[in-house]
Amino acid sequence: MTHSLDIGAALLMPAGVLQPFPLRFRRDDLHVMAFFKGHPKYEAVEAMIQVRTDRGNSIRAIITRHDQTQIDYVNDDALLAAHRGSDRECYRRQIDSELESLAEGRRARLEFRSQAGERVALDMVSAGQPDVKRGGLSDPGGHSAGSALPLMWRGATTLAGPRTKVTIDGVEYPVPEKIRAGPFVAHEGYFTERHSMGAIRSGTVSARLLKTPDRLDVGAEWVLQHDDDETTYRVTARGGDGMLCITKLDGAGETITAYAIEDRLAVTRISLPADAGSTDGLVLAFGRDAGFSLSIEGQPDIVSGGVHLAERPDGSVISLRPLQPAWAVARIVRVACLRAGDRMSFVTTIGSA
Repeated sequence: MTHSLDIGAALLMPAGVLQPFPLRFRRDDLHVMAFFKGHPKYEAVEAMIQVRTDRGNSIRAIITRHDQTQIDYVNDDALLAAHRGSDRECYRRQIDSELESLAEGRRARLEFRSQAGERVALDMVSAGQPDVKRGGLSDPGGHSAGSALPLMWRGATTLAGPRTKVTIDGVEYPVPEKIRAGPFVAHEGYFTERHSMGAIRSGTVSARLLKTPDRLDVGAEWVLQHDDDETTYRVTARGGDGMLCITKLDGAGETITAYAIEDRLAVTRISLPADAGSTDGLVLAFGRDAGFSLSIEGQPDIVSGGVHLAERPDGSVISLRPLQPAWAVARIVRVACLRAGDRMSFVTTIGSA
């Protein structure tokens, strides 16, 4: 059914396209990070940790090179699967970890092998207790500027203490001093409790369209085949004004709100909750004046800017052009929506070029 809608308040998707954006969201219990000097290739190591009492902690460790590119190391299959279609370099690794509370703060130790076989160890000891007053949005600087548009939200945070160490193949690399005020000394690193990260990443996702609905009403489904598995989206609710709620049936809780405009969808919002049923998480919303915004953990409009849809012979290109904050402006997201028969490909690039 076609709905009469001012499509300036939504993004009118290309014909046959449902959800082309490679959105990622994860909420972790801890995030630890230390910068260091003197290594010929690397300048920082960090880890995002979900604490699990019944089995090993779920960890994504990251090494940052001097050229600002990054390498991921993950220790569980779910994290590895989340990288499917991404251009980001990622390796499955055993990651040894140890967490403890100290009188002076918190401590997190982790150790793993790099892609080059180097033994990387981070021993993070915080400078005091994490404080919610130091929480908020993180500036990613130039890290992965050509491959990701990230949103990182800190809960309670403190700096690294003097006991923090980074060693690679047994060689210790100094963590620079950041603050010295009387007896208080902090180094260039961070210890955060309750850390959320959302992102749009560069990469390519291809799928075969197995099923499309004849009628956009409750129960209507789209079924896509990705290699050996299938993804189903279903219309789970329809409002009196014609608004459709479309849910991805993979347990992750991704939802799309949209209106039908002839044979196309005018999308107003795409959301990824932290847990199925949660209203918080990552939200990509489209509003008036051809605008978009990204929100995280209920914090609205963290990144916002303009949207442009361009048609070309082999498909369409959707561009998200951030206007604020300043660090996001150069991270323009372009998604090429390409179709050949029942085969759809979505190629995402990020950067100013």
